[in-house]
Amino acid sequence: MKKRIIAMLLTVSLLLILGCTGVYAETTGQERVYVVADPDGSVLSLTDTIHLENTDKLEELAILSMLDDLQNVSGEEAFIRDGQTVIWKAAGSDITYQGTSEKAPAVMPVVHLTLDGEEVSASDLSDKQGKATIEVSYLAEGAAPALTITAIMLPEEGVTDIHTENAAVMTEAGRRMLVGWAVPGANGDLGLPVSFRADFQAEQPELSWMMTIVTSDPIHMLCTEVEERVETDVHLELDEAQSVLHAMQNGDPIPATTGKTNGLGPKINELNDGLKELNNGATKLAEGAAELSDGTLELSDGTKELADGAQELLDGAVTLADGAKDADSGAQQLASGADTLSKGISSAAEGSAQLAAGLETISANSDALNQGAQMIFSAILDTANEQLASSGLDVAGISLPELTAENYAVVLEQVMDQVNPETVKALATSQAEPLVRQQIEAQKAQIQAAVEAQVKTAVLEGVLQAAQTGLTAEENQLALQSGQIQPEQNAAIQAAVQEQLLSDEILAKTEKAVQEQIDSLVAENVEKVLASDPNATAQLTVAQTAYESLSALKEELDQVNAFVTGLAQYTEGVDQAAVGASELQNGMQQLEEGSVSLSSGASELSAGTESLADGAGRLVDGVSALKDGTVQLSDGAEKLYNGSVELADGAFDLQKEGTQKLMDQIMNAEKEAAEKLLPYLEDDLENALRIFEETRDNTADAGYDLRTEGVDTTTAYIIRTDLK
Repeated sequence: MKKRIIAMLLTVSLLLILGCTGVYAETTGQERVYVVADPDGSVLSLTDTIHLENTDKLEELAILSMLDDLQNVSGEEAFIRDGQTVIWKAAGSDITYQGTSEKAPAVMPVVHLTLDGEEVSASDLSDKQGKATIEVSYLAEGAAPALTITAIMLPEEGVTDIHTENAAVMTEAGRRMLVGWAVPGANGDLGLPVSFRADFQAEQPELSWMMTIVTSDPIHMLCTEVEERVETDVHLELDEAQSVLHAMQNGDPIPATTGKTNGLGPKINELNDGLKELNNGATKLAEGAAELSDGTLELSDGTKELADGAQELLDGAVTLADGAKDADSGAQQLASGADTLSKGISSAAEGSAQLAAGLETISANSDALNQGAQMIFSAILDTANEQLASSGLDVAGISLPELTAENYAVVLEQVMDQVNPETVKALATSQAEPLVRQQIEAQKAQIQAAVEAQVKTAVLEGVLQAAQTGLTAEENQLALQSGQIQPEQNAAIQAAVQEQLLSDEILAKTEKAVQEQIDSLVAENVEKVLASDPNATAQLTVAQTAYESLSALKEELDQVNAFVTGLAQYTEGVDQAAVGASELQNGMQQLEEGSVSLSSGASELSAGTESLADGAGRLVDGVSALKDGTVQLSDGAEKLYNGSVELADGAFDLQKEGTQKLMDQIMNAEKEAAEKLLPYLEDDLENALRIFEETRDNTADAGYDLRTEGVDTTTAYIIRTDLK
């Protein structure tokens, strides 16, 4: 899973480098800041390359730039500069230009390498072994949140038992790489990584360089997309929701709201008011039932009120008839709108068909593009084989198989090992050293005598110091010659010196010093012999030249191979997009069929509402007849008496145990719900909204060069860090 996530992030960054920009701007820009740096994040060199796509074929392109030493690298178009304003005489063409700046990049990778807990450099590590850790962090003080992807090429040998954090080991074309990711500059509450590390067992590994891609554009695109999908004022919604919950918590009336919570307050108020009315109604019902049990004989008076109610019902029926006419008018408008929608979906279906056809055309060229790239690679390999065949390596006893896309890296590295100047020099040294050593060994007696004299002087000075004479060896000799030292004293000193000279320790040190002097003279004279030998000098010069040429050839072939591989990934993506467009076309066809059915149903609804209007008129006539029949209800008044007694008893029970208890439970439930939801709204959601808005604002202008209004620009930093 982690490898798939890193691969997805790397793909997003690479797409930005290949030129993903907005499609609605008149002019779009692709800014690529190429940096070479040291492991501590120091910038060695920086070049900013900006490609301006002149979509509308304008005669002039006006931009703002802080860069120095501007150069047109895509053509001969000139520019005029006034301070930070630069006007390119584009004449309808795209412009690609480069410049430099002293401004530090927003984010710089820093490498920390340790071996067995001690910090080391990559050069030191190549000669050692042990438990190693490489950690990459990012200098990003004050920078906008940025997505960083770092790839470290791992040697074929020397790095085993790898354990990673925020990273993964990936294998492409037989080569391993450590790929790590981080989001420096992001708010700490998000918990996003700001570094990555890998622990491994080191066996004299060669770690030479790493490549880092830095961009804030994917984060800004995501924030913009999220903001566009939210069709409301989130701050307003949070404030109104908090007001509603505070009122529920305190049992206060719910305030009016205007956002998507509009209607929630009135509904809760209506619920609470309804509960109160229910309780009051239960009380009234009990009282009324008691009165009903005593007043059923007066039902004739009640039937007169019922007649009045029938009159109100008649008035309501008239209102219903008027509403039915309005519904009929609305249904006709709905039918018209459904017809317009159907036509719009038909147009969209035609557009999806054109999109599918266009992507299919692009996809049809994928094989041709890949074959063309392979042909270019093959042509470059053929040229390289011809150059190597005529380079004279066969005269030096070095034979090469034909270079192919699969074997060129291994073959060239093997040949480079053979012509490495250090290897050639070591061979020449091993050949000259025995003869020189024989000559130096012949002088061993003189060398030993000189060393013994130096040792004797050192021992004498040690004896003199121990005797506290305060004299050096030379001063002692002068004092002896002038008679200042008595023969007995001198004899004691010489005896002490002779005793130390014959000790095992001094004899061993003397022998070691003699051998070290011989080895030093051998090394010194071997260098002189090699420097004076024209054949050896020529071999070293030829080896140096061949090694540099082969290194340059391998680097060029690596770049071409990377291009061919990237093109294959691009064409694969186009093919997948073409399949998706075809599926979209099928879906739009189904939607078009559904819209036709909707239009037909709306027409049927219009016809139905017309019938409803006619029926409402007939309802008015029926209610009039109902009013006339209410007089007949008085005949049933006697039957109500027995039931009214039971109703009174039940109403009193309902008022006492039912409605009041229900009202208390609902009010308590509202308070508990408010107390649980308020911390979530006031803490978590407000903090999340603040982080989102800060991230969106900080990434809005995260370019390196100055952003020009009307030019939609994406920026990516490509940083090469030399580890040695």
